[in-house]
Amino acid sequence: MRIASAFIPVFAFIATASQAQECEPASIENIGQCVVRRDFETYRPLVTAARIDSTQFDGEAAPVIDGDLSDAVWSQAAIITEFHQVEPVGGATPSQPTRAYIMYDSKNLYVGIYAFDSEPDQIRRAQMLRDPQLQDDDAVRVMIDSNGTFRDSYFFGINPNGARSDALTENGSSFRDEWNTIWRGKARVVEDGWIAEFAIPFQSFSFDASLDEWNLQIIRTIRRNNEEIRWSNINQSRGRINMTNPGRLAGIDGVSSGIGLEAQVFVTGAASHDWVLDDTDFELNPSGNIFYKITPSLTGSLTFNTDFSDTSLDARQVNTGRFSLFFPETRDFFLQDSAVFEFGGRVFNDAKNGLPFFSRNIGIVNGEPVDIIAGAKLSGKAGPANVGLISARTGSADGQGIDGQYLSSARLSVPVLAESKAGIVFTNGDPSGATDNTVAGADFQYQRSNTFGEGTLYADVAYVKSFTDDVGDDMVGSEIAYRSQKWNGTMRLRHIGENYAPQLGFSNRTGIRRYNINFWRTYRPENSFIRFAETGAWTNIITDLGDRKIDHFYGAWAGGANNAGDELWLNYEHGFVDIEAPFSIAGIVPVPVGQYRWNQYNVRIASTNARAVGVEFEINKGGIYGGDLLQLSGGINLRPNKHFEFSAEHEYLEFDLPLGDIGIHISSINSTIAFTPDMTIKTEIQYDNISEAFTFFSRFSWEPAPEREIFLSFGHTAIIDRVQFPQDFTSQGSSLALRLGHTFRM
Repeated sequence: MRIASAFIPVFAFIATASQAQECEPASIENIGQCVVRRDFETYRPLVTAARIDSTQFDGEAAPVIDGDLSDAVWSQAAIITEFHQVEPVGGATPSQPTRAYIMYDSKNLYVGIYAFDSEPDQIRRAQMLRDPQLQDDDAVRVMIDSNGTFRDSYFFGINPNGARSDALTENGSSFRDEWNTIWRGKARVVEDGWIAEFAIPFQSFSFDASLDEWNLQIIRTIRRNNEEIRWSNINQSRGRINMTNPGRLAGIDGVSSGIGLEAQVFVTGAASHDWVLDDTDFELNPSGNIFYKITPSLTGSLTFNTDFSDTSLDARQVNTGRFSLFFPETRDFFLQDSAVFEFGGRVFNDAKNGLPFFSRNIGIVNGEPVDIIAGAKLSGKAGPANVGLISARTGSADGQGIDGQYLSSARLSVPVLAESKAGIVFTNGDPSGATDNTVAGADFQYQRSNTFGEGTLYADVAYVKSFTDDVGDDMVGSEIAYRSQKWNGTMRLRHIGENYAPQLGFSNRTGIRRYNINFWRTYRPENSFIRFAETGAWTNIITDLGDRKIDHFYGAWAGGANNAGDELWLNYEHGFVDIEAPFSIAGIVPVPVGQYRWNQYNVRIASTNARAVGVEFEINKGGIYGGDLLQLSGGINLRPNKHFEFSAEHEYLEFDLPLGDIGIHISSINSTIAFTPDMTIKTEIQYDNISEAFTFFSRFSWEPAPEREIFLSFGHTAIIDRVQFPQDFTSQGSSLALRLGHTFRM
């Protein structure tokens, strides 16, 4: 179900199939709005990378990565000129031609992109920070599936300013841009377009040396047209990071990861001041990570006295419901090769309840961070199997009287059939030390592309059993889904036993069965200002283990986006809940036992952030727990130039219930100053009037070279009394940290 969804009935009848004129395949000499005569269901282009070595060009083998393709060595590269539109017209020739160059030497893969543009002054390039929102600028992306998964990839992207993005993609749907690795990329605008150069070390990603071909995708966006151009996987129903039907990269042979050893060494000097106790502490903490490639596709990792000083703040949330909240993993050590630990596929895409392993539980006990004294990890591919093993020793949680623990998890999966995989998972340990906990499970993730035309059929199933102090219980989940350019649907079932307790996973509601069904129709009007429209309906039924209904929700939505990317969504929801145990909204307003029914209506409007000013507004109004709910949220994003970005968000929730009322405010402000693509200052400010906690966190980061970093952070926390503000501002603590880091590769 789309959370911010809506209906606009007029969208339902204005859409027809695109009927552009047919033409020959796109190339630099042949561009225009015509559809290529291709069978894109089976289309899988192939490129054979050119090998370069130091005997060529008077000893100058490697190109200089400076956004200039004039180096003589680029003349030896394999060239790709055939690209196709996915947006706005599927299969059409692009409005501007693109030429890609592929070559490699023993250490690096080199990719050059010449993005021709007849109007270079219209090239959108508003960002310069690391990991920018590439969808808001002109950009090129390179995705490498070097293990032949057809699901996961290493993602590298860049915009015309040279702002680099790297990420891990998982299952064609999860995008983890918290992951960073060593690589070089530069870009520049020229008189007939713009140029990007990539140098990606083979030591920066895992690869299966036994494969003759890797999966490869190259994507370009032309932002003023909201146009997406791909080399392969020409299907509008498949997302940008989907690797179902990628192109093929052949010819990679005889490459080296050195001896496979990488050491990340950090020294952090930190000072903190407790304003309540008027006490100041100083610390000097060395830390490090060691990675060793046992094989090119299998990496062993060690971490010591792990430092997370560069980790961003979690998004501020206030719990207004009955169940605990989920916060995603953001720490580098746990994100490295995290795709191999993925379990259950689409079963856990939207609802994490029942997840057997969640790495965030290592190093955090009951919301309090604890030291990770040491950790070891084995991740990658051993033969046909994807392997993930992790074990860590945590420090004690002194404030809770909890001793340190040994925590471990293992994940093994193997590819089966053409696009599917099956595997097992195992965990042991309880971060709190309160129980003796073990979890074991198995899953099967089925995928079949080109079903009923160009659609994709998914069928995932997962079974997990937990053992807590000799008490066992299980979780069973399954999902069947179909995705196509027109018709889409999902059916998800889940059973969670009363005593199911994955202490290294995530479970916030047990003793239930859950049934989810949704379906929707997508429309793409021809020659219209509307890019796409959607109408659909959904239902969500929750019962106890005796099949007695305790919650039931259903609704409908419709909405869509225009060609620029502005969106409008409407949503209707009818809810029924049977509250069996009283709870409190935000811990303040009580909700007694009883049965409650309501109707809610939602409107969301968002303008594209590709403009200098982007805004978003959402209103949700209706009944809740025998009373009324009003939810207002809005945000603004400003990018006046490539060096500065500012965003602010505010959410207001008003509950007017029979036993009381409350207004909840949650605010955040984020700003970025980018001096260069490798030197930035990021600042985050957060506040909510329930915890009354004010947080300020600013980080200066500089990479003089991809192997070196300088990181300076300042944080301040305070309590702001929601009644007396702004008179009552009580500082709690301040912190200042300087971290120097260097990565050694051998």
